[in-house]
Amino acid sequence: MDKLTEEAKALLEDLKPRSPSAAPGQNLLPPHTRSDVTGETFQTPVWKAGDGAPTVFVHGWDDTHRIWRRFAMDFIQKGRPALLMDLPAHGASTLETCNWQIAGQSISDVCAVHQPIDAIITHSFGSLAAAEAISSGTTCDYLVMIAPPLEPWTERQRRKGVPDAVIARAEELLADQGGRSPSPPDLQAALRNFEGRILIIGSRADESCPVAPMETLAAGLDRAEMLVVDDLDHRELALDAGILAQINTFLGY
Repeated sequence: MDKLTEEAKALLEDLKPRSPSAAPGQNLLPPHTRSDVTGETFQTPVWKAGDGAPTVFVHGWDDTHRIWRRFAMDFIQKGRPALLMDLPAHGASTLETCNWQIAGQSISDVCAVHQPIDAIITHSFGSLAAAEAISSGTTCDYLVMIAPPLEPWTERQRRKGVPDAVIARAEELLADQGGRSPSPPDLQAALRNFEGRILIIGSRADESCPVAPMETLAAGLDRAEMLVVDDLDHRELALDAGILAQINTFLGY
C-alpha cells in the first residue's frame, strides 16, 4: 500500500465512531427509565423521565447521552419531561455504523413513539441528525442546535491541515466502498418548512465548528435566532450553566 493510500485510510477511520460504551452502571438515569425504540431496521436505546411531551436530548459524534448530565438533569429536577438517547453505534447502541442519515432515522423512530415532542436539543453532529429527521417529517415546537458542524468535510480537513491529495484519495476510497459523503446536509433546505422556533448556539472559541456558517444558516431561516458566546469550547457549550439559562429562556421556562 502506498503512503498516500495509507494516510487516506487513516483519515477515513475518523468516520467510524469511537464512542465510549454505556454499561448499565454508566448510564445517566436508573435502569427502570430505559427502553429500546424499535424502528424498521434497528433499535435505539432511550431513557425517559417524567410524563407528557418530552424534550429530546441528542448527543454528538463520539459521545453518549451522558453529555447532558447538567442540562437534562436540570429539566428533570424541575419536573420537565426529558428523553435521552444514544445514537446508532454510540453508547448503549448495538449498531456498528453511523452517519447523519442513519442517526436521523433513529431520531425519527424515537420521536414517532414518544410524540408529541416539545423540543429537541442537540449538540454537534446530533444537529445534522435532527435536521434530517425534521426534513423527513418529525415535528416539535422548538429546535436547539448547539455547535452544529456545517462545514463541508473537505473544508474541515483542510482547516485541520490535511493535504488535498490525501483528502482526494480518501474520497476515492469512500466512493469505491459505496460509502455516503461525510459532508453535512443542507440544513437550510432541511429546515425550510419547519414550523417551530430554532435557536442556534455557537462560540468563537470553538475550534471544531466555526460560527460564521451558523450565522449564515440563522439568517436564512425565518424562525431562527442566533446566540454567540466568546469563551466556551466545543464540549463546554453543552455543559455550561449560562448556555442552559439561555436555552430555558428561549423555551419560555
